[in-house]
Amino acid sequence: MASEEDNEHQTIPTSAITFVETEHGRLRRKQRGIDKKDLQAAKKYGTRVSSHPRSNGDPTSKYTWKGIVYIANDHTGEEVTSYALPIALEKIPISNEMQHHHDEAARTISEDKTQWLSNTVIVVDTSGSMKNSDVWDTRTRLDSVWLSVALDFIASRIESGSASGMDVISVVSMGNDATPLIREQPTTWVLYNEIIDFYSNKTISPFQHGNYIPSLDMAEKLLTSNSNESCAMGLSFISDGRPSDHALYRVDRYQCDEMIVDRVAMLAKRFGRRMQFDAVGIGSDESFDTLQQMVDEAEDFGVKASMRLPSSSSSALGDVLHSFASSITSTQTEMTDTCTMKQQHIRNVQRESRIKASQNITQVTEEDFFIYNRDNVHRMVYEEKYQDGVGYKGSFQSTELQHPDADSVAFNQGPFGEGAERFAYRFYELLGDQITIVGKPLVAKESRYIIEDGLDDQKSRMKFVQTFCKTQQLAGRIAKEFNEKIDSLHIVDGKTPRVEFLDCCVYQMNDTNLGKVSVLVEEKIDQSKWKKWNANNGFVDGMKEVPAFNDRDLQSAMHSMQNLDLGMLEEGDEEEESDNDSEDATIEGERRAPTIIFSPSEVAQAFSHFSYWATGRKRLVCDIQGVFCEEVNKLRLSDPVIHYYNSKKDGRKMVHGRTDRGRKGFAMFFETHECSRLCRLVTKGFKRPARA
Repeated sequence: MASEEDNEHQTIPTSAITFVETEHGRLRRKQRGIDKKDLQAAKKYGTRVSSHPRSNGDPTSKYTWKGIVYIANDHTGEEVTSYALPIALEKIPISNEMQHHHDEAARTISEDKTQWLSNTVIVVDTSGSMKNSDVWDTRTRLDSVWLSVALDFIASRIESGSASGMDVISVVSMGNDATPLIREQPTTWVLYNEIIDFYSNKTISPFQHGNYIPSLDMAEKLLTSNSNESCAMGLSFISDGRPSDHALYRVDRYQCDEMIVDRVAMLAKRFGRRMQFDAVGIGSDESFDTLQQMVDEAEDFGVKASMRLPSSSSSALGDVLHSFASSITSTQTEMTDTCTMKQQHIRNVQRESRIKASQNITQVTEEDFFIYNRDNVHRMVYEEKYQDGVGYKGSFQSTELQHPDADSVAFNQGPFGEGAERFAYRFYELLGDQITIVGKPLVAKESRYIIEDGLDDQKSRMKFVQTFCKTQQLAGRIAKEFNEKIDSLHIVDGKTPRVEFLDCCVYQMNDTNLGKVSVLVEEKIDQSKWKKWNANNGFVDGMKEVPAFNDRDLQSAMHSMQNLDLGMLEEGDEEEESDNDSEDATIEGERRAPTIIFSPSEVAQAFSHFSYWATGRKRLVCDIQGVFCEEVNKLRLSDPVIHYYNSKKDGRKMVHGRTDRGRKGFAMFFETHECSRLCRLVTKGFKRPARA
């Protein structure tokens, strides 16, 4: 039966329900995002039970309504505190089969590190401030971390199939020192239950300070315990404020930050692109400048890094960890051969700071560069000629160094950049003093991978650079045809950018320790303006995420390609407007029709589409990336991918290297490609197979 107080509450507005606000209560409501009207509703409609008395003996009541708990002093009417009920999680029942799977995976992880697909370390701040209750739907900041790790980093990956027992996870507690709570365990439901224990049983208590340096040292130890260069790396560093290390090491905060950033630099130099580093600020503290410095340093050495701003709910933190997991999966995919699904072994190098690499220099030092005199350098250029009845044929020809005064070359000891396939190094030609630079700054590129197709490393290097040199020169020839096509279209304004690929060649150096080292060399262009307009996996500039193509998607896309192969666009008559597009159309016999200026992005996408038709539907140039140079109004491009497929020679695979996805590459491109008017203009008139 309802009490008189309850009946009274039903007859008055919620806004009239009174309670005595306190400073402590207001602070807690602000931290937890609870409005005053939420408490009024809880007192009016919620269930009421007696709670623990105050220290002075005053009785209290607890009101619960729609997930919010409000505690009030019955004697004074003052609010004591309020909070959202935490999410309840139950452990997953572990069958004998599931336990056996976990145990076998753990044994393999311990005995054979070449089987690891990824190695992730999650550093969790467990300092005293992590017991604060300002994250919605959990009692403490630390609870929100365990909840998000369990649901969004472990459970979601197991359920989606994006992680397996060979995806290794370690969890480090960051307090006064660094304690591995979980060390190198497989991603299984057994591990999920361990994290749930932290969340439900409160086995880890927030206490004392949060020292970054010991935790980064422990993370480095765990990440470098596996020397397998094909293993993707992840480091998630979750903290709710400034580091406390200055007191531990007796230095000022500036020196402390320098020490922390140096630790990050050591990891970044080693792992570069194959490591995902996320610094995560949690709670309401705004002192996250050290975390931002860590991210900036990691990015300077090519690490895929991000700074995540404070999270006010466990779901927001969960989104961060889900994104972190997706990035690691993307790195795994990159390092797996798309045709054979074999892991690729990446060269063990120490990366160079991008900031340092961007500096203009006139001389080199032996501290930073390998230097080779003329007698130990062999330069080759690829020359291609057209032969009637045969098509284009080319070969590599020996030639002199590029600058007439050059007598040696300098090859930087560490790469300043890396893509999915290549490392990029600073490279210069030198005078006879082997110090002074002559000519333009150059870039040398080599494969990130150690051995290809069972060849020894020297032959593998040469095969790689020759393949990509020929690919880039072929893309350059198609670009010239594209420009000629645009020049012939009077409707296209002359201010529309043209396309060119950087001229490249091959240098081979005789190294005392490494033998013959072969690299592809081209002019260095402004990296700060570098842009990717499309990729070889269906990505197009403007997409937030790379599309995920499963086998069914690809089969559907390849089926759609049949319409294209039957010549749906071959005659170029898909638009009525075409009659005057390439004519000197006039108005009243005098004024030429208005011309159109197309953007660099439209030009990039149209070029890829054009390349398919210009090569008789056998090749498609994509991974369009480089710099739009306004001075010459050109897209100056490098590192292209060419997909090749010939129905009459179906057995030929990866003709243009490992990134050549053949007919699947065609399908991925056309699945996401949206034709512009420029596409329709440049793909007209291909009535017979063109020379490829």
